[in-house]
Amino acid sequence: MVDVLLINPRSIGMSDTPNIFPSSLLYLASVLQHNNIKVDIFDLNVIEGDINSLIIEKIKNDCPLIVGIGCLFSGHFRMVRDIASLIKSHWENIIIAIGGIHPTIYAKEIIENCKCIDWVFIAESEYTFLEAVKYGLGLRENLDNIDGIAYRSYDGIVVRQKEKFIEDLDSLLFPSYNLVNVDNYKNYTGNWHNPRNLYSDLIIPIISSRSCPRKCNFCSMFLVMGEKIRCRSPKNVVDEIEMLYNQYGCRRFSFMDDNLTLKRDHIIGICNEILDRNLDIQIETPNGVATYSLDEEMLDLFYRAGLVRITIAIESGSDYIRNDIMGKHLKKEKIYEISKLLKKYPDIYSKAFFLIGMPEDTRETLEETYQMIKDIDIDEPVITNVCPFPGTRLFDQIMKDDLLVEKLTVQDLWQFDKFYYTGNQEFYIKPYNATMSVLKEYRKKFDLLISNAKEKWNNGRKYEKNITTKS
Repeated sequence: MVDVLLINPRSIGMSDTPNIFPSSLLYLASVLQHNNIKVDIFDLNVIEGDINSLIIEKIKNDCPLIVGIGCLFSGHFRMVRDIASLIKSHWENIIIAIGGIHPTIYAKEIIENCKCIDWVFIAESEYTFLEAVKYGLGLRENLDNIDGIAYRSYDGIVVRQKEKFIEDLDSLLFPSYNLVNVDNYKNYTGNWHNPRNLYSDLIIPIISSRSCPRKCNFCSMFLVMGEKIRCRSPKNVVDEIEMLYNQYGCRRFSFMDDNLTLKRDHIIGICNEILDRNLDIQIETPNGVATYSLDEEMLDLFYRAGLVRITIAIESGSDYIRNDIMGKHLKKEKIYEISKLLKKYPDIYSKAFFLIGMPEDTRETLEETYQMIKDIDIDEPVITNVCPFPGTRLFDQIMKDDLLVEKLTVQDLWQFDKFYYTGNQEFYIKPYNATMSVLKEYRKKFDLLISNAKEKWNNGRKYEKNITTKS
């Protein structure tokens, strides 16, 4: 029996990605365990079978009083709601809680419309969730004075926005890796970019800092992690890496920070700690790093510490869109400087993020982006149709100017799950000075660029003999 069961929903539509540890749930669990609360994690991504049957069997065995369901992205929400409804239909007294990016944005709407969900956690929730769990277990009198939570009370709907964020991230314990079977997260590695020829069938996510203070007009992450960046100490970060290195034999780490390289001393400190400890690892940065923050000294140190895959955030080839509209404060010269510099490191696989479909996009700005992608010749361009998330300046703009496409209504956004599963074929914002046909025309051109880049990479790969078994 456990007090709390944490469920990680299946990532439908992302079947080609490796199995990744559910870091957010592991962090929640570590705080609960430290406070002598019995907790278990049930990750639906690493087991096979009918979801409903698996959940019912698990709850019968664990008998939790509280079930927390992770809802990282909008694409997860429909499944999260179905899981909550299933549990409530069998055990109406179990408290159902959800958290993540999507619930943070739509907390009020979810509590108003989903009777199967009792608590919605807003933003960073390790200690918030702990206090609510104490209430659920009868260890505190009420939910008063808990920030970052939405729930139904006798007086109506309560939505208490997040005010207190964790300043000292080193005070958090490492994620509770003991609650998952590490073997479930091992992956076939034969097609991984593996220039250092290191055996590793695990990719373990590392979060060395939280938030990004830049607040680009399309980005909602500041709603989740606050407006101020907070960093773990380099020693604390590499202590976790070294523990995973020794205990689980992991040699590949994925830094999931919102803005990993924003603070120069932070990333340089991490790299020096890795080198000082002689950790032979490979590092990737799938969430993107700030292009303006990079230079040759930092990249060289990062490379020596193990960098093999980097994603840089460019967003647009148009100076006007990128800087005046998005607020990137990134000069075109810097983009070309860094893309050229990356070619000095053939072992580093490079990706670049771009967004299209901004209200101010025109045929000319789209062409500028198209030409930049061709010019910088990055290994993998990632070109995404922009999505309007509430809480962003972009969302306020499209509401003010009535730019949502007709088939999408504001009232439905809280339960809309298609942003992540349309294969970037749908556009949701009407541009001021371009037609939808222009956007779709360039979508096809960008898709061809992506396809050509992938073909070029596959034809020119240097590391065909990746190690797939331990020597």
